[in-house]
Order: sequence, then structure tokens, then C-alpha cells
Amino acid sequence: MTRSMQSASTTSNTSLVRQPELANETNLAWLSRLGAPGGVRLDENGIILLGGSSLASFRIRVAQSVMRRDLFPSYWSHCGILLGKGLFATVPLGPGRDISAVPPRNGVEMSKLADYDDPKRYPNVAVIRFARRHDDVGQHIERLKDDRSIVDLPAMMLRWLGFVWGVGGAPNPLNDGVGLPSAAFVETVFAMVGCELTPGLSSRSSCPEAIWQSAKWWRAFYESDIVTNAAVQAQDQYQAMTPAGFFVIRQPAAAILE
Repeated sequence: MTRSMQSASTTSNTSLVRQPELANETNLAWLSRLGAPGGVRLDENGIILLGGSSLASFRIRVAQSVMRRDLFPSYWSHCGILLGKGLFATVPLGPGRDISAVPPRNGVEMSKLADYDDPKRYPNVAVIRFARRHDDVGQHIERLKDDRSIVDLPAMMLRWLGFVWGVGGAPNPLNDGVGLPSAAFVETVFAMVGCELTPGLSSRSSCPEAIWQSAKWWRAFYESDIVTNAAVQAQDQYQAMTPAGFFVIRQPAAAILE
């Protein structure tokens, strides 16, 4: 069974700030109000977490309960890397209109934030920055898109689709160490940059909940990384920081709203 390494910290990361929504506010409107914590931009190379209310999202959120101490369902069902201009790179479980396009691009797609604007369909949103500088993110996205030998994301998609669709004999993939494709994609890209998103957990076993737990509880790890690797990072294209960002939770308990 995949378990994330638990942080010894009893205090959550104060740089991860709850940003309450306004009345009748859409997700795009909420995102437009976000600041730039620590002087870094969130809309480029930041990580976005989304929690949906569809049946598929519900099953994904419940599956991630194995990553939590309390065994509650996760707030999150999807994630990606923000690219600016209203786009983010991700690996959706849905194959889209052309299923034959999945293998050549290793499942990676450029999605529009506008498609996730409805707060009823996607009630939970978080945007988190894990590094002050990581200039090669776009380059590594393209490399992962073209090279399935790094991580075979379509194989992971098949495992999760079987579970989400209730195929007979399809167990929770996390129990077999198979992470959610979108999270494995994000993890692998940032590992290639030099940024560890989930200490003690393999990139291929990652899920949105693991990324969330790291941002919330592993502040000490990232602060030690800043000190330990300061000399190296000063000469590199990657510079660590304490994870910082904003989140809104409209649906704390996983529910299906079809």
C-alpha cells in the first residue's frame, strides 16, 4: 500500500493562505484576485489543484483517503502546471475527442482554465508555488511529452480509468503504488527541474493529496533545502522557497453533484 511519509510538524504552512470566494464568484474570477506571495508569480509554473464534483472526481477523491491520517477523502481530484495565458499542462483521465492522440503525446494536454471555471463542477481550487525560480519547466514538459520511457503515463491512465469506471477486479491504484497521472506528470517535471514535491514518495506514486500534504505540512523540509543548497541554486536555474499560494474549499466533504 502506498503511504506518504508523515511530517513531524504540528503547525501548518502559514504561506498557504485560504482565500475565501465572493458571492457567485467563478473560479477564473477567484484566480484573478490572487496576489504574488514572496514576489513570485503564481500563474506561470505554479501548480494548480482542482477538486471536482463529478462521479469520477468523487471516486478519485475517495481513493486518496489512503494518503491521509484521518482516512477522509481528499479535497482534490486533478492537478497541473500553470503556463500563463489561461492555460495549464496536465494529464486528464478523459482521452478527449481523439483517443489516438494519447500515445504520441504521452497523455499530456494543454488545458484551458476556462474549462474549469464553474465552481459547482470544480468547487475546490488551490494554486501553489514550490520554487522561486525553475526556468526549464516548459522544456521538461515537452521532453516528458515526447518520451514515454521517463514515465509511461498512458499505462497509469488505464489503471485509473478501470478503477473510476468500476471495472471488475480494478482496485484502488494507489494501493499498488500507481499514482494519478496528472500528479505523476507534475511530480516528474519538477523532479527533472530539481524540485522535490513530495518528500519520501516516488513521483510515479504521487497524487494531488500528496502534493497538498507536502505544501501544508513539510515547510521545514523546504526551508532546510533553501539553506543546504543555497550555493548551488545561486548558480542554477532552480531556486527553492517555502511553498506559498492560495486555496478555496467550497466542498470539504466529497460529494457528487451531477
